[in-house]
Amino acid sequence: MCTGILYRNGSQALFGRNLDLQYQLGNELTVCPRNYVLPFRHIKEITNHSAIVGMAIARYGYPLYFEGVNESGLGVASLNFPAYGKYSQEPEEGKTNITSFELIPYLLCTCKSVEEAKRELANMCIAADSFNAQIVSVPLHWIAADKNGSIVIEQTESGLHVYDNPLNVLANAPDYPAQAVNFANYIALSPAAPENRAAVHVDIPLYSSGMGSDGLPGGLDSMSRFCRVAFMLNNSKAEENQTSTVSQFFHILNCVAQIRGANLEKDGFYEITNYSAGADLETMDYFWTTYDCPQIQALHTKALDLDGSELICFPAESGEPIHWKN
Repeated sequence: MCTGILYRNGSQALFGRNLDLQYQLGNELTVCPRNYVLPFRHIKEITNHSAIVGMAIARYGYPLYFEGVNESGLGVASLNFPAYGKYSQEPEEGKTNITSFELIPYLLCTCKSVEEAKRELANMCIAADSFNAQIVSVPLHWIAADKNGSIVIEQTESGLHVYDNPLNVLANAPDYPAQAVNFANYIALSPAAPENRAAVHVDIPLYSSGMGSDGLPGGLDSMSRFCRVAFMLNNSKAEENQTSTVSQFFHILNCVAQIRGANLEKDGFYEITNYSAGADLETMDYFWTTYDCPQIQALHTKALDLDGSELICFPAESGEPIHWKN
């Protein structure tokens, strides 16, 4: 399970996610430079494109991105969509047929904004091909964002759907319309102290601060995470600079992070937040933490040689989790 967000703070915008899994996938921070040749299963390869940065499995020589951002400020992240996501078993004639593992690099190669992504998606079909025998096709849906807003991309039994996403959050199943409708159950919540409407003629003292948020779901299920992160994100306040925005971005994601031992999966392993990551949509700076290294790490992506033709990879796990003063 995962959570994705677009955090807009005045002129600042960070896009990213939590990756929640019960095992490690060997992901690395991966930069795809402009001249890396990207092959596709059902369309022609792309030989020159925008540079991309994000977390990916890159050991097969192809960037299998969990999320990515391009140098124009468009980001796309994939999230698990069990029981709802349905891909086409055969390519559809007359459409742009893209596999689920190709969707992120394809959109980030061909589009510079959410509006361009919408136009590209209007004639797209997501095909069911697996990458290889080890990495098989799984049901996913996607959140795509630029500094102006975000959309949700879902292909279900009824076809490919693109939804405007004014809350700028995404979790897992059920589908986005159901998640958005469910959020209506919590619209009375507030960061302010609640008004006594239950017994207006009785003086009822408040016993705690924060009671305006009483009733906000606290579970690790996707519906609860969607509502919790939507409330936190859309009530967030931070100074309008990159440092404060990055710090607040990780605080928001931490409110839906999973700790080892709290979510036991059917395979007997505990799901945890493997990493949290986000990119500045203006500068392409990339920031991340991992479960065992919560210090925020960062990469000035545009300081690299982005005109190359080979993937540039960095280990996700680096640095010391504890900073000693002596």
